Amino acid sequence: MNILTVKEAVELVNRGETLEGVVLDKSTTRQVNVRDAMVLSMGGIVIPEENIYYNDADIVYDEDIDELLVTSGIVALSWEEKAKRAKAYSEKADSNVD
Repeated sequence: MNILTVKEAVELVNRGETLEGVVLDKSTTRQVNVRDAMVLSMGGIVIPEENIYYNDADIVYDEDIDELLVTSGIVALSWEEKAKRAKAYSEKADSNVD
């Protein structure tokens, strides 16, 4: 086993290297930046949610996401109806590809 800090493991993933056989140094996993946690998850190491922190000032406004209107209409549907709608949507998307 190779023991690395969070910073070292993130650097490995960013260079396209594997984290197989890597164990994170516990002293560096107490608080992990959300970006580093996402990079590590791409490398196969998941940081527990309670150890992830972020700063609201680091969050960039994205109109496409921030202005989405979530309605309760889809939530109230039965699983069967959701499956039908998903199938119809998928078929429509497939027909638009041709």
